[in-house]
Amino acid sequence: MLLKTILIAIMVIHTFFDFILQYIAIKHRELPLPEEVADIYSPERFQKFKSYKKDYLIPSIIQNLLSLTINIIIIVSPFYHLMEILGKHNIYLIFIVTLLCTTLIEEVISLPFDYYSTFVIEEKYDKNKKTPLVFFKDECLGLVSNLVIMSVIILPITALVLHLIHHTTLTSFTLTNSIIFTLILALGIGVVMLLAMGLSYLVLNIQYKFTDLEDGELKDKINYLMRDSKKKVKHIKVYNESKKSTGKNAFLLKMLWYREFGIADNFITGNDEDELLAVLSHEIGHLKHKKTVYNYLNYLFIILLFIILIAILTHLPFFNTLYHYILESFNIQTLNILLVGEVIAILLKPIMLLISIFTNYVSRIEEYEADDNTVKEGYGEALIRTFKTLSSDELVDVNPAPIIEFLEFDHPGMYNRIHHIHQKMHSLSQQ
Repeated sequence: MLLKTILIAIMVIHTFFDFILQYIAIKHRELPLPEEVADIYSPERFQKFKSYKKDYLIPSIIQNLLSLTINIIIIVSPFYHLMEILGKHNIYLIFIVTLLCTTLIEEVISLPFDYYSTFVIEEKYDKNKKTPLVFFKDECLGLVSNLVIMSVIILPITALVLHLIHHTTLTSFTLTNSIIFTLILALGIGVVMLLAMGLSYLVLNIQYKFTDLEDGELKDKINYLMRDSKKKVKHIKVYNESKKSTGKNAFLLKMLWYREFGIADNFITGNDEDELLAVLSHEIGHLKHKKTVYNYLNYLFIILLFIILIAILTHLPFFNTLYHYILESFNIQTLNILLVGEVIAILLKPIMLLISIFTNYVSRIEEYEADDNTVKEGYGEALIRTFKTLSSDELVDVNPAPIIEFLEFDHPGMYNRIHHIHQKMHSLSQQ
């Protein structure tokens, strides 16, 4: 019962912490916009932005409270005991049954809110182009792809771990065996993650129609931006975002040696050419990115995780006791992979918050560096103009509360980003 109480307490605290951040965001939006972003919104458009955020507030609170309530019910009820019975005490069947049930519950909770958001809120602000048929098609595709990807990731890793443990007794997990075990597991995880990435790419191509950008002046200019980059992007494609929304985006997809630019058709038809080149030169800036101390700290963190895993393996009796304590707390006898994973994830929430603060900080630094490449290519003003246009079109919070940006943003807020670009352009002009 103690474990369940701790889990519920962490979940409740986490939910209300989110509510506090929402309150801070609301109060911060009442402040005048800084000079760098003051011209993004007209007074009328700024009121529309605040109304847009307000329309999302109550549904968001209700959804979070409903999700919290359902999760608490799952924890205090014999839900996982029922999963064990339905799974016939087979680890893999239990995983499949639990995954199906929890995913279905999550979908039942989120579907009405997603529908309301799309066809009431987004429709109200002229941001939606989906039909109900397309909406439900995307929902079904997302549901199926999540189930498949979760299965592709977790089941093979579980089978590998159980196979390795089956051939190694608890007492034979010496330091050497633990290192070998960890390396084999890391290799297995790497292969599985590649499969998951491939599936994600397949789903993306099912959701959208991608066509190669035609040869011509625009394509030549994009290729010219990569002239001094060791890493090249050979695939430049346009996708039909206009069929689903008014959103404008351009992204760089990286998967091992494969790289692809994806450009929303809305971006090409609704923006100037130099604005598109500004965004793509930002993405190319990521390709040129040189490792910093922060990147090496990230690598150090990964190494630390492997050291922790090795430590766990060399002290298996203790962790075996902890594992059985989790099973006893939920009145089950057979390993439920999702349950153990969920318990660990909840218990580690405070630590993961600290880790995410650091990784977000590193990510924001890398975004600034990529923006620097855009300025170097002479597209600084175009990038600012693009940011301002997209922010107004998408009703973006251009001046988020500093504490929220610090805790949650992996990209700099628009105010800080434009301020940085102005500084970089001024610095280059003085050289």
